[in-house]
Amino acid sequence: SQREQIEEAVRRQHEIVRNLCSAAWSDAMIAWVHVKAMRVFVESVLRYGMPPCFAAYIVSPKPGQTSNARKALADILGRQGNAGPGGDKMAAGADDDAEEYFPYVSFSFTPFQVMREGKSSDDVEFWA
Repeated sequence: SQREQIEEAVRRQHEIVRNLCSAAWSDAMIAWVHVKAMRVFVESVLRYGMPPCFAAYIVSPKPGQTSNARKALADILGRQGNAGPGGDKMAAGADDDAEEYFPYVSFSFTPFQVMREGKSSDDVEFWA
């Protein structure tokens, strides 16, 4: 029947659009992470100077433990945070601008939360 043909065509088109969105989502997330990595590099060079002599890490504290993780990092890296050219000025400038200043380069990355089909609202997953 004509209705079944139309429903089949809609199902195929829906599948094509879904695959296209999945590929575009993946590309967008990869690009976003690369931009964050470039920002970390540039900020680290500006803070610590040339030649680049630093390491970059992704830290993902448990929920509710962000302030404890930041305190631990500040205790460990505190002496080195102002080591670069103008490090003390950067800390003072952050106070003037009402920005948070850490003795290390820090950028937040919060991926979007997307509900998957067949999952309850408690089963939110990160995906790319």
